[in-house]
Amino acid sequence: MVLLIVVAFVAGLVTAVSPCVLPILPIVLATGADGDRRRPYLVIAGLIASFSFFTLASVQIIDALNLPSSTLRDVAIVVIALFGLTLLVPALAVAWERATARIPAVGASLARPGVAGGLITGVGLGLVWTPCAGPILGAITSLAITQPGSTSTLTLVVAYAIGAGLPLLAIALGGRAALARLHLRSASARAGQVFGVVVLATAGLMAVGADTTISADLTSALPDWTNTLQTLERSNPVQVALSDIGVGPASTTAVRSGSGPQGGPTAPEFTGIDHWLNSPPLTMAALQGKVVLVDFWTYSCINCIRTLPYVESWYQKYGSEGFVVVGVHTPEFAFEHDTANVAAAITRFGITYPVAQDNEYATWTAYNNEYWPADYLIDATGHVRDTHFGEGDYLQTEAEIRSLLVEAGQAALPSPAVSEATPPFIQNETPETYLGTNRVDSFVGGQPQAGKGQFSFPGQLPDDQFAVSGTFDFQPEYVVASDTGDRLEMSFMARDVYLVMAADSPVQASVAVVGAKAGATEDVSAGGTLVIGQARLYHLVHLDAPASAVVTITFNSPGARAYAFTFGG
Repeated sequence: MVLLIVVAFVAGLVTAVSPCVLPILPIVLATGADGDRRRPYLVIAGLIASFSFFTLASVQIIDALNLPSSTLRDVAIVVIALFGLTLLVPALAVAWERATARIPAVGASLARPGVAGGLITGVGLGLVWTPCAGPILGAITSLAITQPGSTSTLTLVVAYAIGAGLPLLAIALGGRAALARLHLRSASARAGQVFGVVVLATAGLMAVGADTTISADLTSALPDWTNTLQTLERSNPVQVALSDIGVGPASTTAVRSGSGPQGGPTAPEFTGIDHWLNSPPLTMAALQGKVVLVDFWTYSCINCIRTLPYVESWYQKYGSEGFVVVGVHTPEFAFEHDTANVAAAITRFGITYPVAQDNEYATWTAYNNEYWPADYLIDATGHVRDTHFGEGDYLQTEAEIRSLLVEAGQAALPSPAVSEATPPFIQNETPETYLGTNRVDSFVGGQPQAGKGQFSFPGQLPDDQFAVSGTFDFQPEYVVASDTGDRLEMSFMARDVYLVMAADSPVQASVAVVGAKAGATEDVSAGGTLVIGQARLYHLVHLDAPASAVVTITFNSPGARAYAFTFGG
């Protein structure tokens, strides 16, 4: 246990000086903007106490009071906004200190002017801070949910919080000293007002949930020291110590691709899922025959956010090839239990694959998982073939996905990524679009009837819709161009457009894009010529940047079957 306490303390130290601190850094620096020398100490003390208490008990408090999951975070944002206002308006600062000094307390020390106000600000800060999630923090959080009241959990979370609090205190005191050297501290109200504006702006970003997205964007260009720390956290002595307190090492053993379909343990079933988003309920049994990536994540974890573009790009690229992603959203904090918050994050990050809400850590426990993010790659027979924890190794993961798809019988696959450059988040990217009558939902004419019919284009094609012109035969899984000159149009928002097609004998077609300048792809020549034959995913459009446009495919002879559009960033 002593080893875990030391590692938890070090984890807190490192996390507090990592990019994860960026969202609260303006508020920490602002604690030195007034003349009260006690404030930085009080705010950080409040943060340590708040983070410790609410990490252990926030879910139980929310459940006991029957409150929305976001209540504590919302209250904390209001407290931070009030702190910003007190910096901006001196009269409000006086009123705030008088009001907080009247709070009933044990003893007189808390009732002294400035003491309670500083502590309350720190409590709010502890509630909104979402540090990077390493194995130790994952263990603490999962134990707090699954084993409430554990002495081991209490000890570790306090060690972690103290470790995090000390660098933050140093930052606050350093900011105060810098202001003093520049003669900008209490001698000028202007410094406090500037900090007040910054704190209010930060509170506003937190209120709309933009702090996590902005933080992810900013930290992508900065060094992340938590990865080095996690090498220590994942070492064998630490894993054994975690196992002793009820958090065992991952039950799934990484098995490299190529070791045979029975090379890994059977993937656990999804269990205890509160809600399914982007999909009806799924089961591992029903997914037999598919290659599945189970991705454990939570929407305020910066490490998770930075992996989402890669996961989404794999789903877009290989979804029509028998590849399924299931994002298991296991919350780290109470506000992340709220379905509306998760749904908003899914929209914000452009996630189109199925997401399972694992609020009670049931699936997390079934996988014996410890990390955010964590990926479990499962072959078509339902066996775990590879695991990956944390960020990075994206080319390797994609190579393993491709290997398992080939093993499952997919002979032709889209081209793999050539670098680990981050795929951009695409807001409102067009979702996967099926053309057959079984799953069609974006046909501009409504639900088409099965069988052959005569069609014409509408006057204007709405966003994310497709239309046909000429003689087409709609079947359950695809639509067939029946005459020479038949045309298929799709309105899209993306950088790349793919279409699963097939023809019994080669069919030549021309591809044209209106609304953006498209270049050649591996399937379409610079002149827009495409030859359709083998059943596979054809790369129709590549743009220099994501854009809204319309692609038109004109078939020069009958017989081509079109199954589904997919899109990429």
